[in-house]
Amino acid sequence: MNRSCFKSNPISLTAIVVLLFGTLSYSNAQEATSTLSGRVVGADGNPIAGILIAIQPSATFDGRERQGQFFVLKSQTDDAGRFSIANITPVSVQLVILPYDEPDHEILSVKMGLVTVYQQELPPFGGITFAVKPGTHIEEVEVIAKPRMRIRGRVVFADGTPLAKARIRINTSRRSLDGQGSGRSRSGSQTDEAGYFVEYVDSPGLYTVTVNYQELSTTAEPFPLQKGERKDNVLFTLESEPIPTDAPRGRVEARTSPAPGEGVWVVNPANRHAYKSIRCESWNDANSQAAAEDAYLVSINDEAEQKWLSEIFGPRPYWIGLTDVAKEGEWGWTSGELVTYTNWAPNEPMDANRGEEDYVFMGHSPTGEWSDVGPEDGAWRSVRMAIIEKEHLPAKPSAEDK
Repeated sequence: MNRSCFKSNPISLTAIVVLLFGTLSYSNAQEATSTLSGRVVGADGNPIAGILIAIQPSATFDGRERQGQFFVLKSQTDDAGRFSIANITPVSVQLVILPYDEPDHEILSVKMGLVTVYQQELPPFGGITFAVKPGTHIEEVEVIAKPRMRIRGRVVFADGTPLAKARIRINTSRRSLDGQGSGRSRSGSQTDEAGYFVEYVDSPGLYTVTVNYQELSTTAEPFPLQKGERKDNVLFTLESEPIPTDAPRGRVEARTSPAPGEGVWVVNPANRHAYKSIRCESWNDANSQAAAEDAYLVSINDEAEQKWLSEIFGPRPYWIGLTDVAKEGEWGWTSGELVTYTNWAPNEPMDANRGEEDYVFMGHSPTGEWSDVGPEDGAWRSVRMAIIEKEHLPAKPSAEDK
């Protein structure tokens, strides 16, 4: 679903890079891995230091390669904006800025040799994808990046004590600067030790932001954001004495208390598969965690399995392994299993006016109905749990093995 565009002929970047390998520096073609090096600069040409540039294989969902079962190679830019990534496996790869889900900068274009590729959308819907030939050393790559629009706020109590390391809920409303449109979003975030949080936005407008913590709520004065601007040091004051973040009250308790089955494998007697719930930052993060444990995001194959999962893990939102990111409308499990059962909530699946919604979570209802969302939807950042599955638990060592 790469939506990068080209300044010249509209052919794939994979083909372009392969054609240009003769003009780029490379060593013996027998080498199994490749390298990529260059620098990251802003639109003004000045170097950008401290950015994590990463290479990761582009994902497929055809049952042969599951997203998450891959390496991620990264390099932090130095004071001159330079980076170097080695040991790249010869596959189709994607160039990204980390952290993957909430990068502070976004790539505008990448220049390799004579070719410049322009990025229109952030991964996973956008991104710059290309093929790397074995033994190729691609040098002097120029990555042009820009800071993302954001709102950086600080939450304090009435006496000035920061709300440190606490989960908060954020409601954001935006009215366009010409008064012709508006929008709303909801998300979750966590404050740092000084009470700061960051909320990324995509559109200019007049913003009103409300922060909710437990039963407390505070709204900052509305402020305008022009295209490309950032609003830092927005102050949110909770009219209360300091509340310990390790003693949640009210509705927050359900969000912060340990989840059923969290970190512990539970075996379903019907199919002998093992399941557990994990904490995660996003669907992509959960998918990577699952792969690291030689597991996969849960595949739900019938009503009995859905009922068992709902009984064991309870009515929380959990990411599951269903996605149509490979081809819109063609849903598939990341495990490669066929879709034999669905449990969609009313009016789902559908793409709302928040962009394409290619990832699925089972929701709060007792029956665990499913909803599809995307990174532009507030739920993308509010779903912080996932269920992963594996067919067999590792066998315990016998006495002879000890």
